[in-house]
Amino acid sequence: MARVALVKPFTGLNAGVSQLSGDLRRAGHETLIVYFKDFLVVPYEERTRYLSCDYSLVIAAARGRRYIWNCYRPFTEREYELLIETLRDFRPDLIGFSLTSLSLTPAAEVTARVKAALDVPVIWGGVGPTLEPDVAIRHADMVCVGEGEQLMVELAERIDAGRDYADLGDLWLRRDGDVVKNPARPLVPLDDVAIPDFDPAHAVHINDDQIRHQFYPMNIGVEYPIMTQRGCPFSCSFCVESVYQDMFGKKNSLRRRSVDVVIEELVQAKRKFNIPHVMFWDDVFTVNPRWLREFAPRYKKEVGLPFWCYTYPTTTRKEDVLLLKDAGLRSMTMGIQSGSETILARDFNRPVSHRKAIEAARTILDCGVEVYFDLITRVHFEREDDCRQTFEFLCDLPQEVKSIGFGEMVNFPNYGYTDRVNAEGRTHALGDRDYDYYHKLYLLTRTRLPRRVVRAVGRSRLARRFPSLIDPLLPDKLPAFFVPKIEDGLAGEAVSTPIGQAVIPGGQLDRGAPPAELSA
Repeated sequence: MARVALVKPFTGLNAGVSQLSGDLRRAGHETLIVYFKDFLVVPYEERTRYLSCDYSLVIAAARGRRYIWNCYRPFTEREYELLIETLRDFRPDLIGFSLTSLSLTPAAEVTARVKAALDVPVIWGGVGPTLEPDVAIRHADMVCVGEGEQLMVELAERIDAGRDYADLGDLWLRRDGDVVKNPARPLVPLDDVAIPDFDPAHAVHINDDQIRHQFYPMNIGVEYPIMTQRGCPFSCSFCVESVYQDMFGKKNSLRRRSVDVVIEELVQAKRKFNIPHVMFWDDVFTVNPRWLREFAPRYKKEVGLPFWCYTYPTTTRKEDVLLLKDAGLRSMTMGIQSGSETILARDFNRPVSHRKAIEAARTILDCGVEVYFDLITRVHFEREDDCRQTFEFLCDLPQEVKSIGFGEMVNFPNYGYTDRVNAEGRTHALGDRDYDYYHKLYLLTRTRLPRRVVRAVGRSRLARRFPSLIDPLLPDKLPAFFVPKIEDGLAGEAVSTPIGQAVIPGGQLDRGAPPAELSA
């Protein structure tokens, strides 16, 4: 039996470490998950009070006010002491870091401190190291390039047996001054992976100079996060799935778990964690009607909890939505991303007509299901006319379709969108004042004002010059997302949305409640 510590810098989107822990424990190994520090969401104008990760997400929320996610307070000596003490007490044979692109730079600092204190091999894995293994191998002894379940189990077995592991597929490692780059292994069938381990007995949380044992990640107790599939049938240029399709092949990258395995996991989670809601984090949950027809009646009978999922305009079918609603579907989010068909087709590789998106929204509403939409703003290829088209499209989108804010485009490394921006030397054509105006106009379309009034405001030269004149027409709060309030120590601080997860710094907001315009 090997002992494997899994370090997750910054809580939020915790499926990776939970999945690895589940697979390692099923194979007979001992694990400990260490959540080290929290990402924070703060008003944009206060960002200089914090450190920011390399790819911070900015959200335009109520009345267009901007918030920056993925800020954090500096790591303190006390927090490092707690981390090292925790790892020493656990006595790991292997330390794994689960990382996104956002956390590579701070993870390098944490890794250096861990390696200086402990003579234990360190492996990095996750989206960030998979996309940038050449960066990751500068800091870690090993890097997992791709999915990590099989690799981590085999690595633990060989370490436990004292055998060499330099030939394992998906593994990069440093040996005698050289980097060994082993070839990729075939992607694992999803029914072969274990049920994720969210047991609080196997997790600790270190933040603000304190350690919490028996720790539930911020989602457990509020929602249960689950993915029934990996991959996506679409290839949007701003999405990591398009990069995975290039790496693994489009056909191979899209896989789904059997209904039996999904139901088994949810039944266990309902029994263990007393969860009130389920969140299906599949990129497009509605992609396979045959699977949905098998899933829905069993979910209704054996799980019976309200749930949320993602959909896509061209995969939204009335019969499927009604079937899912009967099973417990309460809310859906549909990606719109832009109201400019040119931006969608030319720049996002996402050709969806206005007509189809509006039809899909009306279908969901007609079925009696709450629906939100995603929109990406501050796009490098966006011109004034594109923003105007987005405004006109949102005027046509049913008023009942809700928004929790607009995410600004992030140039993640090696994405098709980013490569094109860099190749063409693109910068934003519009400035802060322009987007301040358009964000307010977009939000105005979500009010109950008559469309003729909304369009009249959109034609006003005075409002264009002084966007703050629109504020009295806008609510100071946006709709709260799917998740209810709970009686947990972190619940009043946690923000969990389809966009991401973070924590509200104490003292900035009313105690015990997240900001309504960012409520999750």
